[in-house]
Amino acid sequence: MHELNDPKRLAQCARIKDMIRQVAADPARRDDYYAKNWHHWKLSPTVPLSEIEAFEKRAKIELPENYVYYLTQVGGGGASPGTGFSDFKPEWGDDEDLQGISEQLTQVMTEAEWKERYGGHRREEPGTIILCGMDITYEAHLIVNGPLRGHIVYLDYDGDCAPMWPKGSSDFLDWNENFYAELLAGYEIYPTWQFMWQVPGNAEALIQAFQQAEDLEYKKEAIWSFCKFEALPKAAEAFFAGIQDPELKKCVEDVREHFH
Repeated sequence: MHELNDPKRLAQCARIKDMIRQVAADPARRDDYYAKNWHHWKLSPTVPLSEIEAFEKRAKIELPENYVYYLTQVGGGGASPGTGFSDFKPEWGDDEDLQGISEQLTQVMTEAEWKERYGGHRREEPGTIILCGMDITYEAHLIVNGPLRGHIVYLDYDGDCAPMWPKGSSDFLDWNENFYAELLAGYEIYPTWQFMWQVPGNAEALIQAFQQAEDLEYKKEAIWSFCKFEALPKAAEAFFAGIQDPELKKCVEDVREHFH
């Protein structure tokens, strides 16, 4: 049984719903590729908790709490960071292995680690729900079973690219909030492939993400994330000046060239 009384989660859902209203009211966002062709920034009606629990009883699985909050407080489908969330239906998931656990999605791995251990995956990994298309061959999956239950992961449906994890947070509600926050801040994430790998937040957030990263590729992407701003922030100059690694300095040069 779900007890949806967490003030922080309820407040986060209210923020997300308000953000979607703001984005939908912005004329500049009406022609965004996925909105124009799929969801038009519209949300489907919320889902009664009784319907969700009836589905869980039939499917013999309990959906992640953060997803249940979204379905009951924000919307049962529609507007999303990609092609649009499918409407929740009680008979949903009949053909999916929701009770299974994907070994590949029990931990976050670098691309090199993944290639060494696996080198391929199925389009529909067990214990996940496909939420929406993201870019070309990538889809956003919600992990519903296993250690990372409740988190978002991007999977290439050709199966030959490593799983990608949203930066900032892969928690389902955080992922949604980060997407709309980036849009409302005016950052460049079009159509969505940039959002998939960019670090969310302002210049200070990008610098902090770089400093905390251990993986070289993550550091590169933190530097490239500065391209989402209309102009290079002043905070970036001192930060870039302190980077000495040759590979990372090349990224800095690419970012500066972008603004020139």
